[in-house]
Amino acid sequence: MRSILSLCTVLVMAFAITGCGPSEELVKLKADTEAAYAAAQAAQAEAYAPAAYSLATAAIDSAAKKFEEKKFFFFNKFDEAEPLYVEAQELANSAKSEADTNRQLEADTQAIIERVMPGISDTRVSLGEAPRGKGADDDLDQLNADLNQAETSISDARSSLDNGQYRDALGQAQGAENKLAEVQGAVSVALQKIEDWKERHKPWYFRL
Repeated sequence: MRSILSLCTVLVMAFAITGCGPSEELVKLKADTEAAYAAAQAAQAEAYAPAAYSLATAAIDSAAKKFEEKKFFFFNKFDEAEPLYVEAQELANSAKSEADTNRQLEADTQAIIERVMPGISDTRVSLGEAPRGKGADDDLDQLNADLNQAETSISDARSSLDNGQYRDALGQAQGAENKLAEVQGAVSVALQKIEDWKERHKPWYFRL
């Protein structure tokens, strides 16, 4: 009889333990982690921060698995799930932050490209219309070479965007914009040199 009572006591305790769910703190932590992961997904972290997103995905999957896992048939592993959720939340937040940053870098780079490309085209037209043999040929050749360099930097920026190298892309686009500004400033100097040459070589009767 005593053995039966003892067995019943063990069974009651086991069922009582089984019926105990996770703490309120763990439930909140789980919900917050899932919300952080959803925010990372909304921020397109899979595309803009793939490595960080992969780590966050693996971490939250591990936490969820541990949350549901049993040991000895009745005991949950809630205590083991908690630190995994903490880590997963941190990784999800990091993935979102990186994705937000990279999306902004991409937008900034694209904005520069949209400004620079028409500027390069217009400046090249101006250089093409400048008369040759008027004392500024070397300047015009150099300015055309500088425009080629700006175009190359824009091409590099586009390639970097395609490869997910957002900071590199922005630096390359900024370099192209700076080079274009230098060329545009030098064009007026070259054109003035041409005008000075024309003035010096004007026939004497036009100077009367």
